[in-house]
Amino acid sequence: MDKWKRMTAWLAMAALVVFAILMVLSAAQFYAVSEAGETSAWARLLPIPFYLYAVGAIWWSLRRIAHGQGLAPAVARLLRRVGLSLLAGGVVEVLGLNLYSYLVTSRSLTDFDITAITISVVGFGLYSVAGLIERGIEMRDELDSFI
Repeated sequence: MDKWKRMTAWLAMAALVVFAILMVLSAAQFYAVSEAGETSAWARLLPIPFYLYAVGAIWWSLRRIAHGQGLAPAVARLLRRVGLSLLAGGVVEVLGLNLYSYLVTSRSLTDFDITAITISVVGFGLYSVAGLIERGIEMRDELDSFI
């Protein structure tokens, strides 16, 4: 096993540890909200599954790369999955949380979370870059067919 595969295997293990810790923390948050009985607290938990999926997709892709799958296709799929999940999580956090807060607590609709908007834009950017990588792979394959 060469140096890069070993490093990717370690990165995959680190991503798995982070994913496991986040799962435990998320379960604790869901439990705490269910015990508190406060209905408005559920809205804050809406984007968590999307963010967990993003971390899980990173682990899964690093694991596949460590086991020898091609780098470019794996990275393109990784960027597409992570991008979509971050975009969805950010949109749910911005729109879902703010709309819920507006309807339930009469909070202003102009109180947007800049962090969630940034996460959404980064997710869209990752999704777009994945499309460019996939297009580059297609072009390379087309050029290789001429040779």
